[in-house]
Amino acid sequence: MIFKRKEGFRFKFEEPLPITFAIYENGRVNHERTSMGELLDISPRGLKMFTKVDLGMNPPPLEIRFVLDSREVRAYGEIMWSRPFGNGKQYGVFFNQQGAVEDLIIEELKLRRKKEVAEAKKHNNLS
Repeated sequence: MIFKRKEGFRFKFEEPLPITFAIYENGRVNHERTSMGELLDISPRGLKMFTKVDLGMNPPPLEIRFVLDSREVRAYGEIMWSRPFGNGKQYGVFFNQQGAVEDLIIEELKLRRKKEVAEAKKHNNLS
């Protein structure tokens, strides 16, 4: 499947954020198969993550959880691509038509960015 981004922006993190994910099996989340990974970048409709878990050739959908600023984001994601990277894999995950998730991601990124800018100003004033 060819996937082209039609996003207005992607936010790349200087330091990856922790992420947890569980696999959907038979239409339900299998919490016994919850794993950890790192959030590398994000847009309102998807993300790029790294994990040491190999999800196979036809990866199942995932329930993904992470915190960008203060609130937990919980999204349903379909893996669109994967590639080996270091001692694990990177995965591109697409959130299909989840308006509430998109809004929450944008809101949390704005709050996070405001804090980063305020911290940078504070640091510059102290120098």
